[in-house]
Amino acid sequence: MITSRRIRLAMLSTWLLVALPSFPEPPHNFQQAKRDAAVIFDAHRQTLYCGCAYNKQRQIDLAGCHMETAQHKKRAAHMEWEHMMPAENFGRQFKCWRETLCRNKGKPYKGRKCCEKIDNNFKQAEAELYNLWPAEGLVNQARSNYRYAELAGKADFFGCSFKVDRRLRQVEPDDRIKGLVARANLFMSDQYNIKLSPAQKQLFEVWSQRFPPDAWEKQWASQVADIEGYENRYIKKPTRLSPTLKPLPMLY
Repeated sequence: MITSRRIRLAMLSTWLLVALPSFPEPPHNFQQAKRDAAVIFDAHRQTLYCGCAYNKQRQIDLAGCHMETAQHKKRAAHMEWEHMMPAENFGRQFKCWRETLCRNKGKPYKGRKCCEKIDNNFKQAEAELYNLWPAEGLVNQARSNYRYAELAGKADFFGCSFKVDRRLRQVEPDDRIKGLVARANLFMSDQYNIKLSPAQKQLFEVWSQRFPPDAWEKQWASQVADIEGYENRYIKKPTRLSPTLKPLPMLY
């Protein structure tokens, strides 16, 4: 028979567990990051590039974002988690991405799978929530690891305001998210010592200045900070242009 003292001790133990403060803990790998991101975006299920709504099963409402013409495409109606700085762009700066440091049944290999297996710093960069956003599978595929740019021509990718130049390997997102992707890339460069070309850095600084954070970006960043324990300073205090930098001309 359980004594009253044991009951009181059990209640005290439960109270202590509840009362203990929770400490920030960044996700340890990409799988955990996707689970954390799903919780953050549960109340704001909208894709990055085309602003499409998606349900809990990660199915995109193409009609709701005027992308009906993409219905026949394999990945069009599926939401995927997108690295705003592509994984290859930060991954190739890790030795495990460039050199065959891993083996599978005696066969050497390199790249993303190798880095996920042996490099904790890569895994942390891959799991960075400030770089992760829900996107349309089809646009994620077309975006590939192309550089961001300002491109001539009409922005119409199956009804989405998104430009792709496969010859130049460049993409231009809608104005609505240019500041967001710029601040993600600037943050990743600082946080993980990822080199940006002078042209890309200037572009991101201009976009960050021209398109400041909206209410949802600030709310999202606050929730990420609660999980990871650090802020994206480019969202907290938007970028100011250096006196030596001039705004880029619009090409369209």
